[in-house]
Amino acid sequence: MNIAVILSAGSGLRFNSADPKQFLLLNNKPIISHSVQKFQECQDVDKILIVSHPEHIKKTKDICAAFSKIAAVIEGGKRRQDSVLNGLEWIKKNEASCKVVFIHDSARPLFSKKLIGSLYDAVLKHGAVIPAIATDDTIKEKEASAVVKTLDREKLVRVQTPQVFDFDKIYKAYSGFPKDKIATDDAFIVEFFGIKVNIVEGEKNNIKITHPIDLKIAELLIKEVVS
Repeated sequence: MNIAVILSAGSGLRFNSADPKQFLLLNNKPIISHSVQKFQECQDVDKILIVSHPEHIKKTKDICAAFSKIAAVIEGGKRRQDSVLNGLEWIKKNEASCKVVFIHDSARPLFSKKLIGSLYDAVLKHGAVIPAIATDDTIKEKEASAVVKTLDREKLVRVQTPQVFDFDKIYKAYSGFPKDKIATDDAFIVEFFGIKVNIVEGEKNNIKITHPIDLKIAELLIKEVVS
C-alpha cells in the first residue's frame, strides 16, 4: 500500500486572493485537481489523502469527488508540519499496511507522472528521497542588508515535492520531532535524526504557485508538461 498525502491546508496569504490558491483555476481546473489527477493515474500510488484547512473540507471533497483513489479529506494543522503529522497519524490508524508515502504540496500542480515513478524507484532503494534541481542563480548569505559571503552554488539545490519516504521511517521521525522547532520541508525532519536523504533530479516546470505571477507562468508551462 502506497499513499499520496496532498497538503492543502494553507491560507495562501501571500497570494492575496479571496479564494485559497488551491481552488483557483489553472487551465480551467482547480489547481489542486491537477495534483490529484497525477496521483490518480499513477500505478505506484494506491490511495490519496488530502489534508485541508478545516473551513474548506467540504469544497475540497466536492472538487475531488470524481477521483476514486481519494481515501479521505482530513483537517490540517496550523503549520505545514502539523498538517503532515495529522496525515501520517491518519494513515497509521486507518491504513496500517502503508509502505511508502508521497508528501506533496497542492500548490505544485505541474510535476509529471514520470517524476513520481523515478521517486518511487529511488525510495525503494534508499528509504528517503526528494526531487531537486540545480540553482542557476548566484546565492549569497546576508546579515541585515549586507552580504556575508557568496555560497558555492555547485553544492546547492532547489528542493521540490513530492518528497517520498518509507512510511515507518517518516512516521517515527515526525513523531519524535520537537514541537517547538520549525521544518520547512519533510526531508528536514528525517535529516534532524541523522537519516540520509537521497536526491532525484527534479523538473524545472515543477514550480510552486505562491504569488499571482506564478499562476501566469504556470498557465504557460502547463502546455509543456509531459505526463
